[in-house]
Amino acid sequence: MALPPLNKQATVLIVEDNQESIDLLVYFLEPAGYKVITASDGYQAIEMVENHAPDIILLDIMLPGLDGYEVCERLKKNERTFHIPIIMITALKELKDKIRALEAGADDFISKPFDSVELLARVKSLLRLKFYHDELIRKNQELEKKQRQLMREDQLKKELTNLIVHDMKNPLFIIQGNLQMMHMQKGNADFDEKYTKRIERSSRSLLRMVLNLLDISRLEQKTMELEPVPVDVNALIQQIIAYFQDVPEHENKIVQLKLGKELPPAYVDKDIFERVLDNLFHFVFKNTPEYMTVLVETAPLDDRLEIKVSHDGRPIPDKFKEKIFQKYAQTELKQEGFKPARGLGLIFCKMAMQAHGGDIYLARDIHEGNSFVLEVPAYVRKKSNAEKQE
Repeated sequence: MALPPLNKQATVLIVEDNQESIDLLVYFLEPAGYKVITASDGYQAIEMVENHAPDIILLDIMLPGLDGYEVCERLKKNERTFHIPIIMITALKELKDKIRALEAGADDFISKPFDSVELLARVKSLLRLKFYHDELIRKNQELEKKQRQLMREDQLKKELTNLIVHDMKNPLFIIQGNLQMMHMQKGNADFDEKYTKRIERSSRSLLRMVLNLLDISRLEQKTMELEPVPVDVNALIQQIIAYFQDVPEHENKIVQLKLGKELPPAYVDKDIFERVLDNLFHFVFKNTPEYMTVLVETAPLDDRLEIKVSHDGRPIPDKFKEKIFQKYAQTELKQEGFKPARGLGLIFCKMAMQAHGGDIYLARDIHEGNSFVLEVPAYVRKKSNAEKQE
């Protein structure tokens, strides 16, 4: 970023009790483009600096009440004002007086009577240093902010990695445990079928988590190729719902379907869209208490289809209604007491729907439970030449 002009819009505070000296300084400074403000004593000067910090101060030594040395020392000891350049104005000729001015923290000094060329040169020189100092401080603050962001992101990445690893371990433990049970119950067909179903569900869950991770990477890099085809949304929803109702932990949860009649097909990549619904229903069922309801509705919406998946349970706070579809919100959501999506399930849902030209979001006008809304592109059948002629 370019530095601001050195002699434009800079504010000069003149601290002087002699009106003739003030008038002379204003006469030199204003034509050079500086904004000039004045204070007639030390206490007023300190108050003005604290309320509206100038870019540079011309400070007379001989002031009533609080002299220039004391004003300079106070300003230079204050971390909010120490960086403001101070030019001491003195009529004193003794070397010891000039040394005392420098010891008080003055950056420079100029003697009365004023030489306009010398005055403007000293002001310009110190302003240049101040502007460089201000730019350095600004850059340093930006770097500190970026460093804090990077540290925060690094911590979130670690937490997210731990969450994903934990999610992927669960189905592996289930597979391992059920294989051991099958080994112990050899020859029992009923047990074999029960354990086989559990292994199948866990294997499916694990595979979908892996595919989500791979597809998110491709979606972020915009290298995923979608193969949209007409898909019967109602039939697909019923198929996925039946799968979740067959899971023992969900068998006491109530499902209501209000599926639109004569609904046009969706125009989506069937495998990808099936995983979108699978991930969404996984989150919804996990966060629906026993004996509570999951409601699924479908309806046409102009050139799209609307799928609304509502469920009873604790409402997701407004601050998470956008973040829930972002990578690093999953650990925060877990800390709030919600069961996060499997792996990066909801992140995948958002990216996959947007890649199709659709969307998924949480409705904001819901006060009980939660309602996810999917807007899905509808299949528009192309008319034949004969139909066009008719």
